[in-house]
Amino acid sequence: MNRSDLCTQVQSDESTGSEPVAPAAVNRRWMRFGLLELLLLTTVVATWLPVIFARRQIPMLESEIETMRYATTQLIILDDQKLNVRSLPSIWNHINSWRCHVPAGSDLELRLATESINGVGFPADYKAVALPDGEHVIHLKCTKDAAGHHSKVFIDDELVLQQHHPVTWIESYGSSSTGSVSRQSKAYPLDVPLKIKVQRYSLKHPLKKYGSMDVPDVYDSKGNCLWISPASTVPTPSPRFYLPQERHGHEGIGHREGIKVVRAHRSNLVGLIGVVPSLRSVMGDDLGGYPYCPLGISVRPILERDVSAAEIPEAQANLSDGIPVSLRESIVPPTQYDESYSRELISENAIQQDGTTMRIFAHFKPFPSGAKPIVEIIFDAAHPDRVGFLPHAAPDSPPLKACQLVTRFDAKFHWREIEMLADTQDASSELSNLSREPLSVFYADIDFATLAGDRGAVAEPFGWRRLPVNRLPRIAVPESQREMTRLSLTTDVADSTKLAYPPGLSRHWQYEGIPNRQVWWLPTADVQKQDGIKVEIQGGAEYPQTTLPIPGGPAIQNVRITVPMPAKSPVWLEIAAEPEVN
Repeated sequence: MNRSDLCTQVQSDESTGSEPVAPAAVNRRWMRFGLLELLLLTTVVATWLPVIFARRQIPMLESEIETMRYATTQLIILDDQKLNVRSLPSIWNHINSWRCHVPAGSDLELRLATESINGVGFPADYKAVALPDGEHVIHLKCTKDAAGHHSKVFIDDELVLQQHHPVTWIESYGSSSTGSVSRQSKAYPLDVPLKIKVQRYSLKHPLKKYGSMDVPDVYDSKGNCLWISPASTVPTPSPRFYLPQERHGHEGIGHREGIKVVRAHRSNLVGLIGVVPSLRSVMGDDLGGYPYCPLGISVRPILERDVSAAEIPEAQANLSDGIPVSLRESIVPPTQYDESYSRELISENAIQQDGTTMRIFAHFKPFPSGAKPIVEIIFDAAHPDRVGFLPHAAPDSPPLKACQLVTRFDAKFHWREIEMLADTQDASSELSNLSREPLSVFYADIDFATLAGDRGAVAEPFGWRRLPVNRLPRIAVPESQREMTRLSLTTDVADSTKLAYPPGLSRHWQYEGIPNRQVWWLPTADVQKQDGIKVEIQGGAEYPQTTLPIPGGPAIQNVRITVPMPAKSPVWLEIAAEPEVN
C-alpha cells in the first residue's frame, strides 16, 4: 500500500465514524523510573526499617531496663508528697535493706516488734524512732549466736532500734517472711501504716528431733515486725475472738488463739458442729484439712423420756445429707436456711459489749419429729481452750424433754483414762487424791488383753456406759459461789510418734501431737438433781467407720452428755494440753 492508498483509507474511516485500528504496540503503557525516583524510594525504605525493628525491640529493652533497675539502689520519686519506698537487693541472708524518701513534715516513725506478731493487726508492744525527712536507707539485721537472738535496725548506718532475747526465747527450724514493699519504687500514703518486713518463726515440734510447725496466721508469733507508721497512730490490741474475714467459716469461729467451731461440710457429717482445738492442745496435728474438723458435736433432741428416742441429725434415713445446721449471730431462727454451706451471717455484733464473751447460735432445720433445737455457743475470753453449749428450743418447736450432746470421731487422740475420785471419797475431797481409771474398768465384760486377737467377737463400737457423777470432782468457780463438776478424759500415750499405726490407715487418723485431755465442765447444781445431767462414754477398739485397730488398744470414742430441757446453764467442752490448767 502506497501513501495515497493510506490517506484514502483514513478518510474512509472518518467518513464512516469507525475508529482506526492501531498496531498492538501502540496500546502498551510503560511506567518509567528515573534515577531521582529510585533514590527517593530507597530513602523511604531505609528510614522506616529501623522504626519497624525498634517497635519489636522496645518491649524487650524495657524489660531489660526494669531488670537492671532491680540491681541498682536508685529510688525513683514518683510523688514527692507521699512516702516513696523500694526494697534493695539483700546484702546477706540475715540483712534486709530498703531505700525511702520522706516528705518534709510527715511525722513518721519506724517501729520494731518481736512479739505478738499476727495477721490481724500490728503488735501493740514495740520500739519506735522518728523517721527523718529526706532520702534514707534502712537496714534490718537479724542474727542468732551463743548469747541469743538479736534484731537491729539501722538508718543510714546508724543503729536506732534493737531487741535482744535469750537462746531459749524460741526453738524453731524455720520462718516465713512477708512485706508490703515492692522491689520497684512506689509511692504510699502518709496516713496508713506500711509493713516493711514481717518475719514469723515456726515452732519446734516437742516430740520430734527435727521438725517445725507453722503457726496459723491469726495466732501470735515471735519474729520481727518492722513497719513505718504515723507517729500519732496507736495500734489497737489484737482481738480476742476471731471471725473469718471472707465470711466462709472454714477456718472456724471462736477464740483467735484457742478453740473454734465450724459447720461440718463433709458428706455424712452434715448436721455436726465441728470443733477445732487450739494449736497448743494438738501440737503437731495436721491442720491442712478443708475444713479441719477432728472432733464434732452431734446435737440430738429428745421429745420422749426414752433416750433411744433421740434423733441423730447427721444420720437421717429420709435425708441423705443429714439435718442442715446454720451458724448465726442471733437466736431468732432464720426465715431461709443457708443451703450452700458457704456463708455464715456472723459479725462483730456477736461479741458482747464488755469484749470478754462471744455468743453465736446453731440453728437446725426441723427434725422428722418437728423438733427444732437451737444451741447457743459461748466463748469466754478467760478460757481460750473452752467452748460452751446451751441448748434451746425454737418457738415453733414441740417441747423438748432433753437434748443430747454427743462427740464424734475423736479416737485419734487415744483418750483411755478417766480422772475420778475413789469410791470411799466424796466429790469435795482434795484433788490430789484423784486417780485415773482405765477404760477397761467400765467394760468388765470385755477382755481387753485378748481383744486384739479376736476383735470380731465384740461389736464395734462398744455399748454406752453411764459414769457415776458422784465420783467426778467438783471445782469451785473463782470469784463465784458456784461449783462445776469436771469430767476429764486423759491419754496414756506419752509419745504418740512412737505408735505403730496399722497399714492402710488414713493420714487424718495418725495423730502426732502432744498428750492432751478432753474435759467437760458441768454445772454441779444440774448434775446433782435426780433427773439431772447424765454422763456416758462409749469405747471401741477400731477407728470409727473403719476396721483398722487403734494402736495401743481400745480408746474412748464418744462422750454423751444428756441435758434436761429447758436448760438454764451451759456445759463447757475443753481440749487442753497436759498438764491441765484449771
